[in-house]
Amino acid sequence: MGIFEEKKNEFYRKGAVDRVKWMEGLKKTILPSQLKRIQQNDKMVLQEIVLPKWANWELIYDWAQDQDTSKGLRCVFCYEQHENGATYMEKFICENCYLKIKNLH
Repeated sequence: MGIFEEKKNEFYRKGAVDRVKWMEGLKKTILPSQLKRIQQNDKMVLQEIVLPKWANWELIYDWAQDQDTSKGLRCVFCYEQHENGATYMEKFICENCYLKIKNLH
């Protein structure tokens, strides 16, 4: 688990709902061009985005590394990019893995 998820879990435990909501909505506030720059470790992007005082570069950088800019979403089981699948508890499961799990029962 990365820094981002650890911090998010910590805020859940402490009851800081506003911080958790900000973290969950981060993808909506960061532009794709800014995301690429964050992934390239370009700290100059901090001048363009507004962060709360409790958020730091390590948190944003860790979040950006989990974001994928290619088409489709990354499956939590096979870790490959797929366009078709289902989202369960904010985790994407591709169609192939979903069918394999479904057939286990």
